[in-house]
Amino acid sequence: MPQIKKNSKVMNMKLDASVYDKLDRFCTETGLTKTVATERILDKYLTDYFEQPENQRSLF
Repeated sequence: MPQIKKNSKVMNMKLDASVYDKLDRFCTETGLTKTVATERILDKYLTDYFEQPENQRSLF
């Protein structure tokens, strides 16, 4: 049965080698692909960020 295509956008980026190594280790341990892991990590971070009142938002 064919896979259903999801609505997506292509994003290319360069990551610091240490961040890439952590992502690679995370994916090895969890069995997730880098795409799925990155989507989930970004979604969680951005959801938490936007749930904060605008005057309390910070990057760290």
